[in-house]
Amino acid sequence: MIPVLELRDLAVSFPGGKSGPFGGRGKVKAVDGVSLSVAAGETLGLVGESGCGKSSLAKAAMRLVEPAAGQVLLAGTDITRLGARALRPHRRRIQMVFQDPYSSLDPRQSAGDIVGEPLLNYRLGDAAARRRRVAELFDLVGLRPDQTTRYPHEFSGGQRQRLGIARALALGPDMLVADEPVSALDVSIQAQVINLMMDLQGRFNLGMLFVSHDLSVVRHVSRRVAIMYLGRIVEIADTTSIFGGAAHPYTQALLAAAPVPDPVRRRRRILLKGDLPSPLNPPAGCPFHTRCPVAIARCRTERPRLSEVATGHRVACHLVAPAKIGHAA
Repeated sequence: MIPVLELRDLAVSFPGGKSGPFGGRGKVKAVDGVSLSVAAGETLGLVGESGCGKSSLAKAAMRLVEPAAGQVLLAGTDITRLGARALRPHRRRIQMVFQDPYSSLDPRQSAGDIVGEPLLNYRLGDAAARRRRVAELFDLVGLRPDQTTRYPHEFSGGQRQRLGIARALALGPDMLVADEPVSALDVSIQAQVINLMMDLQGRFNLGMLFVSHDLSVVRHVSRRVAIMYLGRIVEIADTTSIFGGAAHPYTQALLAAAPVPDPVRRRRRILLKGDLPSPLNPPAGCPFHTRCPVAIARCRTERPRLSEVATGHRVACHLVAPAKIGHAA
């Protein structure tokens, strides 16, 4: 089955500062050769520290930033190099739910106009049909029809994110990219929005790339999880394998740092040294070796490949032996 979204060796770079007093401007490698796919009806969670490249990858998948290399495919169609006119029909198929529900909404437009704007941009239906579609979308996300005339500042944070979700669904997409969609919300509201997104995903069989740093949220919503470090995927597997048998030292450290809701239960902490290296000048070899508590000499010189260690479980670490898939024991 063809994935609804597939990224192949995707790279994203931004201009950086000067490399020295007489040097030229360097490049920040925000995303460095990432490959992943999302099937219809599946949620892939993307996890990593701030600055690891999660949002840059999400925006590149949307073509909101231009990839420096690699490919973005929607249902098998390569959209990486399409111009604005050729890309326009494909934009309907992939939509984004942004992190900050307030700054992503036009404060000068009413809620009804915000949700209906995509329909107007694509000239779908007459004015009456668009009003009916907006009312239907409001009902889908749990908002009242009389709220269509209100403005963004008159809504709570959770209601504004519901508006953002309604707008994203307006054109009937196949794929949603959710970039930290609940991190700006109160904890009491987060579960409501997450459950709404999961319900809508199941109803419309949407693929979803769910970007977050909150491991508990990712565990709840995701079928598979990809762990990102310094622009690269270091581990990817189904959710049970990640949370029950993480193989990469970085993944293990992330899980060990997550709070445990049981006051009696204790978890062994894995303390990482130093800070995330600069993507302007990433370390040679394994990008994690400068902080890894179990790094060996090979890690400092040779970049590990993302290899399969079990069916559907891939890890980029020299200390984890690849599985001999397809060979007799």
